[in-house]
Amino acid sequence: MQYNSDIEQALLRRIAGGDEQAYRVIFDRYADRMYANALHFTKSPELAKDLTQEVFIRVWLHRSRLTEIDRFDGWLFTVARNVIRNELRKKVLSTENIEFLQAYFKDGSLTPEERLEFRELEARVDEAIAHLPPQMKSVFLYSRQEGLTHEQIAQKMNISVVSSKTYMVRCLLAIRRHLGKNGARLGLLLFLLSK
Repeated sequence: MQYNSDIEQALLRRIAGGDEQAYRVIFDRYADRMYANALHFTKSPELAKDLTQEVFIRVWLHRSRLTEIDRFDGWLFTVARNVIRNELRKKVLSTENIEFLQAYFKDGSLTPEERLEFRELEARVDEAIAHLPPQMKSVFLYSRQEGLTHEQIAQKMNISVVSSKTYMVRCLLAIRRHLGKNGARLGLLLFLLSK
């Protein structure tokens, strides 16, 4: 069903007033596009579905503002971009970052610029790891390259599990700071951040 802007504005006014039926109409109109957008960046159908739901939760939570919006589709894509960007930042800087980045960049549809950006990011991360203090660097490498748990790292290094976890948090913060200081841009966020 095709909607003109007057019909959509009427639906948005109804949603702002709490009309769940109008909300469902808008959801049905935009959900597939939000899902496709999230899937493009996350490469995970399950995560894309969760992020799509998060986008529409935000629409409902901020429904009182809908009457002030001239271009709902533009506003909705901005909300989606922010939700996706926040999730990708968490992924990149989380303990699952290496697996996520590897899965993301295995996708054959990446442009040469995106591949170059990833290689640059890898080099900056390697540089940041090289600058870590020895104890922190060991914890990071045992975790990331050998896949050891904090319990195994603690045993191997004769430190406590809490120390292992603390070192890992400090490693990730140091790497994040290093990337920020050196102007490194996260390749998978390049498109999102340039919008």
